[in-house]
Amino acid sequence: MMKVLAFDTSTKFLSIALLEDNEPKAVFHEDVGIRHSEILVPTINDLLNKISWDLKDIELMCVGLGPGSFTGLRIAVATIKGFAAVLRNKVVGVPTMDAIAMNYSGEKKLIAPLLDARKGKVYSCIYERSGGEVKKTTDDLLITIDELLENLDKKVMFFGDAVSKYSDKLDNNSFAGYDKNIDWYPRAVNIARLGVKKAHSGVDDPEVIDPLYLHAKECQIKGHE
Repeated sequence: MMKVLAFDTSTKFLSIALLEDNEPKAVFHEDVGIRHSEILVPTINDLLNKISWDLKDIELMCVGLGPGSFTGLRIAVATIKGFAAVLRNKVVGVPTMDAIAMNYSGEKKLIAPLLDARKGKVYSCIYERSGGEVKKTTDDLLITIDELLENLDKKVMFFGDAVSKYSDKLDNNSFAGYDKNIDWYPRAVNIARLGVKKAHSGVDDPEVIDPLYLHAKECQIKGHE
């Protein structure tokens, strides 16, 4: 019966979850603005106390690596490194975009988070949904919305905070659909479940784990099914 702690601080939401055998036992998921550094560790302790767990009993710690808020990601990675240094827990880093993709529950085959990266760019990644699973068909991307859309050759459903900002451009692309109403913010429960799967193939070295900061790259979408 594996006990798992997972958290994500890549957005204005602070999301924390404690799971046992893949089932949530305690969850915190709230908009905390920029207060992650103040309340991350105290909230983890509150959740542990709520279900009478001790941090030293956690067998696997999973952290969302981003992309997202630089400050938020640094807080998360520093926290998990600190825990691991003291407690020697196993650690896994999870791309936050993978957890966001799990929030989509519609019927579209190809989906993509579309997040505002500012300075005229977006974070995105296109996933294929099959049998309840989501699988990457591109790298995590940091590009302009125009570069993203001009490379589409199949219908993709976009969701995330950049949808409203770029809805006019999405409307003018025959391959782009979007949904403004999806609660897209990454959830720690999904971070945990993805982390457990990843841990089956091996865990990460907490001393070298780093946030997933993306650099602008060429978008390669065509040819994916």
